[in-house]
Amino acid sequence: MRNLLFILFILPLVLNSCKDVNHFKLDFKTPADNLKIGQTLEAEVVPLTGKTIDSIDFQFQDKSGVTSKQIDLPLKNMLLGKHDLKLKIYADNEVFKMTKTVKIFNNKPPKILNYEVINAFPHDIKAYTQGLEFYKDTLYESIGQYGKSELRKVDYKTGKIYKKHQLKKHYFGEGLTILNDKIYQLTWREGEGLIYDVNSFEIVDKFRYDKSEEGWGLCHDENYIYKSDGTDKIWRLDSQTLKEIDYIQPTTHNSISEKLNELEYINGKIYANTYQKDGVAIINPENGAIEAVVDFRKLKKQVRQHPDLDVLNGIAYHQKTQKIYVTGKNWNKLFEVKVISK
Repeated sequence: MRNLLFILFILPLVLNSCKDVNHFKLDFKTPADNLKIGQTLEAEVVPLTGKTIDSIDFQFQDKSGVTSKQIDLPLKNMLLGKHDLKLKIYADNEVFKMTKTVKIFNNKPPKILNYEVINAFPHDIKAYTQGLEFYKDTLYESIGQYGKSELRKVDYKTGKIYKKHQLKKHYFGEGLTILNDKIYQLTWREGEGLIYDVNSFEIVDKFRYDKSEEGWGLCHDENYIYKSDGTDKIWRLDSQTLKEIDYIQPTTHNSISEKLNELEYINGKIYANTYQKDGVAIINPENGAIEAVVDFRKLKKQVRQHPDLDVLNGIAYHQKTQKIYVTGKNWNKLFEVKVISK
């Protein structure tokens, strides 16, 4: 009886509130999954069942407009990656909704950059490095793995540990960043980050993740904190509330990148290593464009080879000296490098 009631009364209401989008189709001049920044999104709404279109409201990212048939939207100052084109079609006194996912890529491939090793310093070979950052001339490091996760304050030239905090066994330490005398450290799958006093190393607060799935990497600029979560997104967080405002999708001329891990903000760009790739992407935080890639694959051969040796993971920028430092999981060296053209 209950099933019959649903079929007779409730189901028709659902169907009437969501008009059948099969009345229309969208024809794109350039395929919707292969648009480039700087092009124009050109699409025509075509009736399939004799409906007469009165007007069409469309919305794409922060752009909106009204048309009668043809959508012409210049792709300038747009976020790259996958985004939904949303339509409301007014036809014959009815309203129909359509949504189409559109992919926008960069209009040029990333530059391939190389590096030059300037110095090499000792690094704890047992440190499963997850985050690395300088703050007031001192290096801070987040160490991962369950039961072994730590926060450390380190002399980068000698590898000496000035101070450390052992995380509880149920935490897997991930990326970190430091802002206004507070250290923000992510955990992997535990859904929360830890906030420390930079001087005492005491946990003063915690924050929950919002829409992001996991905790991978962190960095910050003057206004925001950026967070990677293993997906194709880098989230922008309010630096006061730690709420996720929006995100960028790191994108080349033909692909959207995933598994971006440790992050560092350097001269207006986000540097991010791709997990298990031993390379660093240089990303424009305004739109997600991967503008360059630094090929660090040969660097791993310059550290001690042992069974626990793992991938590149750790980028730190010394603001005062303007030098870049990189290391990896269970690497015995921290490298001072200069990025150069290939």
